[in-house]
Amino acid sequence: AAAEAAARERALASTRATLAAAVYFEYDSDELSGDARSTLDAKLPILRANAGLRLRIAGNTDERGSDEYNLALGQRRAASVKRYLSDQGIDSGRMDIISYGEERPVVTESSEEGWRMNRRAEFEITAGGDALVAPR
Repeated sequence: AAAEAAARERALASTRATLAAAVYFEYDSDELSGDARSTLDAKLPILRANAGLRLRIAGNTDERGSDEYNLALGQRRAASVKRYLSDQGIDSGRMDIISYGEERPVVTESSEEGWRMNRRAEFEITAGGDALVAPR
């Protein structure tokens, strides 16, 4: 019984990590790369297995560009992710989008690598996380 419980906990931890995995964008772009699509495709079985799950998709940018431009770019990035998931059959009403522009960097170093890590869309569970099940 303890081994089964531990296996369930590992499966749920993996499920949460897959849901939380960010997708990354090229400079000044809201287009999804092949890697971004793969990351999103991994979320699909989880979203399908958890009809009550709701997500907030947050678009982020690097520090280059004006605040206004970066907020708009972050919004386009989040909308691009939402559109992709909804095109794969996920109800768009289960996803909210927001842009933080350059306000929430994960890396504060001004370098190509730092900027690359900050050009992303992040995912937060806003409802249904307490009843999360791993897909079969």
